Amino acid sequence: MSGAGDKPDSADGSRMTLIEHLEELRRRIVYSGSVLLVATVASFALAPRLFDWLRLPLESVKGQKLITLGPLELFMTYLKISILAAVFATAPWILYQAWQFVAPGLYRHEKRWIVPFVGFGTVFFAAGGAFSFLVVLPYGFQYLVQMAPATVETQYSVSNYFSFVIQLTLAFGLVFELPLIMWVLAAAGIVAPKTYSGFRKYWIVLAFIIGGVLTPPDPFSQFLMAIPLLLFFELGILGARMLHRRRQQASATTPPAG
Repeated sequence: MSGAGDKPDSADGSRMTLIEHLEELRRRIVYSGSVLLVATVASFALAPRLFDWLRLPLESVKGQKLITLGPLELFMTYLKISILAAVFATAPWILYQAWQFVAPGLYRHEKRWIVPFVGFGTVFFAAGGAFSFLVVLPYGFQYLVQMAPATVETQYSVSNYFSFVIQLTLAFGLVFELPLIMWVLAAAGIVAPKTYSGFRKYWIVLAFIIGGVLTPPDPFSQFLMAIPLLLFFELGILGARMLHRRRQQASATTPPAG
């Protein structure tokens, strides 16, 4: 068995109580929400430009045109677009706050992972949004329009269209964070890579269930989300094995305390 000296020292040597954890969680939510609110207000001025940009996937389908069904529909859509833009703009700050929340439970050397956590987390989140916008949405609308019979004219309201776009964009952004979460859990010694491998057969089924829950109720969107989930799970296992091995090597070479 490893001695006490094989474990890296805690950063503060103290444990937070449940009340302190809840207070810290509240603080991080307030910090994140405040910056998100400011970013949303700032993004509202860009909403008309973002509106034109986000409707490009539908424009790739011939004969499609958005319509409004209510007097406040466009305003509420601009607000949703502003929130979406704010989420992506403040992603590094939100990830930093998430890290600061879990940091008290990490060892000193593990706290240095904040830069790759925030950096990779931001890149993965943006990549998920880009994949949704550039691949899933154009092909998804092609599929949805083509499946309509000739006797049905497909017209989308502004509210329905942008709710669909925002939902998929955020969902794929979160899905692309899967490898990072797996890496962090393995590197911190919370979950062993062999645990991930043993869960693989269940994940295949779960990936399609998650795809069905996070995407609109059509098999095409579900499939396009399930495939990245399966690929990222394998990528997560590969990275987890490497990081877990490095953690074990670091623990084995750590000299005894004193």
